[in-house]
Amino acid sequence: MCGITGRPLGWHDYADLWLDQPLGVFLDYGCGSGSLLRRVVDRCGECWGVDVDHEVLQLANKIPGVRTKAIAPGEPLPFPDATFDNVSITEVIEHVADERVVLAELTRVLKPGGRLLLTTPHRGLLTFLDPANIKFVVPGLHRLVHVMALRNRAYYDTRFGSARKTNQNMIADFTLDQRPWHRHYKYEQIRALAPPALETVGWAVYFPAMRALWLLGTALQIAGLGRIKNTGDRFGRMKSLLSRQQTRLGDQLVVLFRKH
Repeated sequence: MCGITGRPLGWHDYADLWLDQPLGVFLDYGCGSGSLLRRVVDRCGECWGVDVDHEVLQLANKIPGVRTKAIAPGEPLPFPDATFDNVSITEVIEHVADERVVLAELTRVLKPGGRLLLTTPHRGLLTFLDPANIKFVVPGLHRLVHVMALRNRAYYDTRFGSARKTNQNMIADFTLDQRPWHRHYKYEQIRALAPPALETVGWAVYFPAMRALWLLGTALQIAGLGRIKNTGDRFGRMKSLLSRQQTRLGDQLVVLFRKH
């Protein structure tokens, strides 16, 4: 952790730190715009990303050395068995309709001896503070806050509006077929969902109070009627210290598997 200084650590940092060696043929499942791929591409022999969101995938495809494919939720991956030396699924498992199906498919395309790195929200004391589900629990209030309090109607329409639901079958980065929505897991739950062919190399929980600080920053932005920006930069010193703490009370779960 000491190699990354001066800023809070996020899930990309944890993934990068746990995958701290040459990655060979690498796949990032649910790669989005390619944030993780951009960080690791220089350590890959081949670097692949897949995602159900065709729009953001176009951004990942522009990264030199990265190859991408669009996939459909719940369908088999377009790769033969035992293709990849390393696979990552970062902040995605909580979004899928069936975790067992996805983990089984990632195990199929992983070579024997290959590693699977997973990050996901940890189920702990502050799980109930997760703001990510407000859009589903009280959608009218969620829209009112964005349009009236935060004054960002354009962002709301692009990210959560009817056009995205129609064209992508998505709201934000959630496909509409999943229930419940933004889930949280203990390590034991992830272990139970993973195929027996995956053995656990190690796991850790980081960043106590991450969601509490996120919610507090959002509340301050709402109170300022959208005039207060950059809430992600607020509480920087505190976040920097807390993000480096490993504790079962943390909000970020990281698990590294190896395939038999």
